[in-house]
Amino acid sequence: MTSPQYFKPRSVDEASALLADHPGAVIIGGGAYLRLSSRKVAVAVDLFDVGLDFIRVADGGLELGAMATFRMLETDPAVRGYADGLLSRSVERIVGVQMRNITTVGGTLFGRYGFSNLITALLAVDAEVELHKAGRMPLPEFLAAKPDHADILTKVVLPNAGWRAAWQDLTRTVNDYAVLNVAVAVRDGEARVVVGARPGRGMRSGAAEAELAGGGADAARKAGDAAAAELEFGDDVRGSAEYRRELCRTLVTRAAQEVLA
Repeated sequence: MTSPQYFKPRSVDEASALLADHPGAVIIGGGAYLRLSSRKVAVAVDLFDVGLDFIRVADGGLELGAMATFRMLETDPAVRGYADGLLSRSVERIVGVQMRNITTVGGTLFGRYGFSNLITALLAVDAEVELHKAGRMPLPEFLAAKPDHADILTKVVLPNAGWRAAWQDLTRTVNDYAVLNVAVAVRDGEARVVVGARPGRGMRSGAAEAELAGGGADAARKAGDAAAAELEFGDDVRGSAEYRRELCRTLVTRAAQEVLA
């Protein structure tokens, strides 16, 4: 990536003012994916110094700053203790430590990447996001909206603890992106079943959640079957739609068995 104009603000307000003054400016978080491209950017606004690289315990849940890195999620004790370590497990094998040191929470969510492990995990625990101008909203609402490149995602808010959760994914090599990823969480009679890298981004399966919430000795297998039947899958270089469908059946069943054990 190259940029003739580069700004490094010291606060979110300053960053927001720069975006207002330079329509079309590109926000730089960790720059993980921009570094891999030859994109020419007229104006870059780097969020490194604006104070969003935090992980905080709040109201029994967690707040993840937009500049918190995957490595922070992987190693932070509070994150590792939240929802059976779901978030840590979702990111701990992505590419390599160098990549996880620069890949940020905010950049991943703003990119709305279909292959994202983190998006799948966050959807399973009812995460919300907070933006500088638009305020707080549920993560699904944010993901469904057209990206507003003049606004800044400041943090992710996770509800109070209590989720039993499990993570499953399959990769072709240890540090590759997932062929398919799965997060399952249960709490107080509620269930969340999310499947991502289909190759579309994470999506809940209401049919699978109903099977888990209903209980029964065979609930895990039924949830796997339900997710495979309900969700849509596609082809890419990592696998075919049919392969992903069968993989979904297996991974959802395994994750569900773990949380129900």
